[in-house]
Amino acid sequence: MTSMSIQQYSLISDCYRIKMKNHCAVQTRFSTFKHARVYFRTCLCGIILSIAFQNTASAQPPKAQIDAAIKRGISFLKQTDDYRTTGMNAFVAYTLLKAGESPESPYIQTCLKNILADHNRMNKDGELEYRPGSDFNYCAGVQLMVLEAVNPEKYQDEIRTTADFLIGTQHKSGSWYYPQDINHNGDTSITQYAVLGLWAAERAGVNVPNSVWDKAARWHLSTQYPDGSFGYHPGSASERAPLHTMGVAGTGSMYVISMQLYPDGKLRSSPVKKTDQEKKKRFGFLEKVDLIQNEKSKENENNNSKPTISYNALESGKSKGLGWIVKNYNVRNLNRWPNYYLYGIERIAAIADTQKLGPYDWYADGARQLLLTQQNDGSWEGTHNKKASTCLAIIFLSKATGKTLGRKYKPEPVGSGLLAGGRGLPKNLAEVQMRNGKVENKKLSGDLSELLAQLEDPANADLEAAQETLVETITLGDREELINQKDRVLKLVDARSPDVRRTAVWALSRTNDFRVSPYLIRALKDPDLSVRIEARNGLCTLSRKIRGLGMPEDPLADIAENLDEKERIKIVDKWSDEATKRWQKWYNSVKPFDEKFDLFEVLNEFPQSKTK
Repeated sequence: MTSMSIQQYSLISDCYRIKMKNHCAVQTRFSTFKHARVYFRTCLCGIILSIAFQNTASAQPPKAQIDAAIKRGISFLKQTDDYRTTGMNAFVAYTLLKAGESPESPYIQTCLKNILADHNRMNKDGELEYRPGSDFNYCAGVQLMVLEAVNPEKYQDEIRTTADFLIGTQHKSGSWYYPQDINHNGDTSITQYAVLGLWAAERAGVNVPNSVWDKAARWHLSTQYPDGSFGYHPGSASERAPLHTMGVAGTGSMYVISMQLYPDGKLRSSPVKKTDQEKKKRFGFLEKVDLIQNEKSKENENNNSKPTISYNALESGKSKGLGWIVKNYNVRNLNRWPNYYLYGIERIAAIADTQKLGPYDWYADGARQLLLTQQNDGSWEGTHNKKASTCLAIIFLSKATGKTLGRKYKPEPVGSGLLAGGRGLPKNLAEVQMRNGKVENKKLSGDLSELLAQLEDPANADLEAAQETLVETITLGDREELINQKDRVLKLVDARSPDVRRTAVWALSRTNDFRVSPYLIRALKDPDLSVRIEARNGLCTLSRKIRGLGMPEDPLADIAENLDEKERIKIVDKWSDEATKRWQKWYNSVKPFDEKFDLFEVLNEFPQSKTK
């Protein structure tokens, strides 16, 4: 049996028993046994198909398949250079660059010549000026992205000129549109590419005044619908309906704008306020530079105007936008611009530095869909044209924004990752290796059994490396082996180390076995808050209950920083009690038919201590 078939068998058999139990209660509704049997078979077939789909949908395509799809897409883009506009020419070049093309390649050099030609156009007075192609602000935005990706120092003058063009075409409302209609209320898509272009200019060292970002923030907040969504043309009665594509465009732009206006916004990294000493890196000379946090660490002297849009207002808009995206998540059934939507998803996830949007593995879902829809010639069909759609697909598969920000996209065993807040960095410099100028733990080799043995050893000095490798093994490896080792993982839920307990809880939620639910529910009262949060998230994954039964992910997310420790403990314990109550009720409604005893009675002994 393959790993997938064993997972399906486990889940199907569990659901079979659940359905049998429920069926007994409804059997009296049927006049004959024949009718009951038909009813049961119909239900069982539906369950089998549903579970099979869920298991198939959870797997990320092999890297070799993704790389092959990118290669075929690039081949299609290179088949012809008859690009209608310099904007499309630049978009293809940006795509190739993010897919690994050398800036010195003939394709990129041809694009650069076209971009430079736009900077030497003759105006009506016989003077040279910058004038982008017919796509105007789309074109200018993408050209900035290309120039910054190729050589921001060499093309500093062109970047500054193009940025000035975009600043000059911004409407008073804060949006962008085509220059011939200065009274238009704005276009969410064009505004997105203007924002992306100006962000590239900032990364290249060109100052964009705060007033530009502030006006853009105001426009987005004023045109965002109450549910967090966005329309294409907010001021147009015919084109203002909420759209998936515009939802990711508008929300993604707010994420970029927030980085520019509030690069040092107080994003809580711990439920307890840390001292300055605790915030310092473990060893300063090996600091990992976060591009987002250092985006504007030193304000330009000419860029000190105070924003009129508050940090809290932007955070609220981002939160509503992301909530709408998660609630309406859809990578399979979009009729218009599905690849545009995927690129927006990738950008938001990269800036937010997350591998999941709610319970959804956005990259696995998107990659799988793109492999299914790629054409024989290597292209992807699109609403506008095949080249644009193919570019968007390759940008997504290449994780273009993630590369810009230096994201690693390693599997996350806890809510914020093993290496969050410096956790997971080895104390001994001998345990450090450098790759591409960045610090990494030494990778451990070995199968799942050996990695579990590392976690079972309290004296293990390579705990962090073992955790990281185990998570990667489970995420990318054979799920059958995880099922075979389930009993060992269950024992780790009681390990002394909270990091080990957290990893065990994460692993159990990936078994797709409802019978581990009591262990996760019990972990909702673990002495360590991070384990409780991981248990809640694990139950969401296992149950497919996106909203977590109405319980917030972090009980301390919205409390005041100066709240004393006793009050914090009360809040956390109240959250744990309510979460336990709700998840136990859920489990009692779905627990396997063959459980002759109550697992909660077996597991009720749990050490209670102050929340950490």
